[in-house]
Parts: sequence; structure tokens; C-alpha cells
Amino acid sequence: MKPTEIPLGQAPTFAAETIPTPTYGPGGSSTAIFSTTIAAPPATCLAVILDTSTYPSWGKWIPCAVVETPAPASALDEVPAALAAQLPADRSGLLLLGAKFYFEVHMDPDSASSRKTYLEVTRLEEFVRDEGGKEKKKKKGIRVAWKTQGDPWHVRAERVQEFVEDGKGGCEYYNYETFHGMLAWAVRRFVAGQLGNGLQLWMEGLKKEAEARAAAAASSNAPSAAA
Repeated sequence: MKPTEIPLGQAPTFAAETIPTPTYGPGGSSTAIFSTTIAAPPATCLAVILDTSTYPSWGKWIPCAVVETPAPASALDEVPAALAAQLPADRSGLLLLGAKFYFEVHMDPDSASSRKTYLEVTRLEEFVRDEGGKEKKKKKGIRVAWKTQGDPWHVRAERVQEFVEDGKGGCEYYNYETFHGMLAWAVRRFVAGQLGNGLQLWMEGLKKEAEARAAAAASSNAPSAAA
């Protein structure tokens, strides 16, 4: 399956076929997918995700993200200008290329219990989404990807999130995460429901936060009424 085959408006589910990811390529046991529309530019959406200090305000599933090893200084050169303009001056808590971090994941969002997932940012880049077809549509976008640290043999995964311009000032948001390893099959069999619920919360929280930021920016840039 290709990323462009994820339907727009897809609720969190497992795809019929796995989707290749940047680090691991094709293969794997399963791929979790979802997609939605967001009334905010791609850079605004990605700025929310990259700044770990914002997670408590919108991340009910993952209310805490901690950068243990900040990205190298050279990573700043890879950040698109539109995105860099929306990031805080302090880069130590940002999920830039090469940063190593962990999420405190609440598989039961209503419980105080959590588990840490250790990850590393593997991609942060602009791209062009070729949707093919007779019209051969091509849309600009920005993507971020991260993978489990250390590539453990039992379960390893890489998650890709793409924000594609919709031509109306907003974006289409596509997410896919492919699981590999000897025990990767257990993710789909035993925690599919909890994972789906968590991804739904992530999607809803991000959408709400990004749209609020976009609305605030539009309001502040609106011309003042004549006296």
C-alpha cells in the first residue's frame, strides 16, 4: 500500500497492507493509519507537534514528551522557513531531526498510569505529494517521522505524519505507523483498541490546537476597522 492510498477522513484503523517507511522500507507486520482535514497551514500543525512544551495543553493520550538528546545544531538548517518562524527560540525541547526523546503514553487516558516510549526523529522535510490520476495532481507538504530507539528485535516501529496543502489555506493530515519485529503481531491483536482510541485523541487534540492557532493568527493579522 502507498501513503497516497490512505483515504481522507479515515478513522484510526489498521491498513489491509503495510506501508513502507523511510528507515525500515517495505515489510513489517501491520500499519496503523488515519487521516483528517485541518483548517490550518501545514507549518502551523507541525509546529504544534514539534514543540514538546505544548503537549500538556492538547495531548490527552500523550500529555508529556521529554527531549533527552536535543537535535544537533545543523538540524536547524533543515527546517523549512515557514515552520522555523513558528517555533520558539529555545530549541532544546523541539523534535527536530536527530533528537532523541520519550513519550509518556496513557493507554488508558483516564488513568494516571503511563509507560515511556523512547523515540528518535528520522525525517523532517518538505516534499511533494504526487497523487497521480489523469490530472496528475501534485501538492506541497511537510512531514515528520520518528522511530523507536535502538531498533529492538521484538517490536520496532516508525511513524510518519504528513501535512499536505489543500489549496484553501488548510491541510490534509495523513498518519501511518508500521510495526516490525518478532512480536509486532501482538500490537494489532492485543492493543488495537487502545491504540485506535489513543490515535483518535491525538488527531482530535492536534486539530483543535492547530485550528485555534490559525484562527488567532488570522484575527491578529486582520486589518482594523476604520474609525
